[in-house]
Amino acid sequence: MKKYSILLLSSAVLFLSSCLKDKEVDNRVYGINGADEGKIVELSDADGNHGKTYAFNFEDKALVVNVVEVRLTSNDLPKNDVTVTLTLANSAALVNDWNAANGTSFVNMPGSLYTIPSLTVTIPAGQRSANLVLNTNAINYDPSTTYALGFKIASISDASFTASGNFNYIVATFGAKNQYDGRYRLDFCFYHPGISAGYGCASTEVELHTISGNTVKVFWPLLGGYAGPILSGASLSYFGSQEPAFTVLPGTNKVNVYNSFAGAVTFYTTITAASGYDTRYEPSEKKFYIKYGYNYDPGPTFSAANNREWTQTATYLGPR
Repeated sequence: MKKYSILLLSSAVLFLSSCLKDKEVDNRVYGINGADEGKIVELSDADGNHGKTYAFNFEDKALVVNVVEVRLTSNDLPKNDVTVTLTLANSAALVNDWNAANGTSFVNMPGSLYTIPSLTVTIPAGQRSANLVLNTNAINYDPSTTYALGFKIASISDASFTASGNFNYIVATFGAKNQYDGRYRLDFCFYHPGISAGYGCASTEVELHTISGNTVKVFWPLLGGYAGPILSGASLSYFGSQEPAFTVLPGTNKVNVYNSFAGAVTFYTTITAASGYDTRYEPSEKKFYIKYGYNYDPGPTFSAANNREWTQTATYLGPR
């Protein structure tokens, strides 16, 4: 089974983040010459990466979402209303490009899942931004799917304003989340006869993403993909072709762990109270207690020569 170390990846992520963050630019103290004076319209997001994420509770509820912020970047506020029209004509291409660039598998959102009253947004005189509104209901979503829409600036009513060359589009993603969905601190110990024979332990942050009404899948932000963290010596790592998912059993809160990777050839055994560990979810603590692995002797009985085993707690930190 392949394993991959991400110790160097972690350092690279931290390094790049520190290089790109510039307080003076954020505060508009300095920047590109002429940017403040230019009358530019952009589609704004929090991180400057052309993406916005929406995760809704998996329930029958009509939602009115301010899905895209249309923003003016000039120093002076407009003296007249500025009307900006967006388009979804390029949505499928924008979503496909996003998937290719980021290794995601977002699905262009079908029209049956949303309505948009108008693709025209009016920024009132004296203001800097306004929002495009989208109506939806997450109960109609397939929880195993993340949908996306690609919005692009089509026209601006005031000819003195220009669409941004860098931020003239945005990809918004939509998913349903169940009650277990969110960000978690994962404290885990991992056994492998070759790379973690001492049953080493570590902590990292993960996200649990909804794939059904009572199942969540482990997403590892440090990796940027679905995987179960392991230890290779002292380094955080992971196995390829393994994507752990937790199913909370109705009525008991017992948990079954399985490998949700498409085409999986590695299959997990969940350790239950009958085998020595009560794998479960505690609602009052918002916490998972998990033990699972593979290559056990019959029983299942721990096999020092063959086992790969995880003992974990996942403690809720907040919504993603």
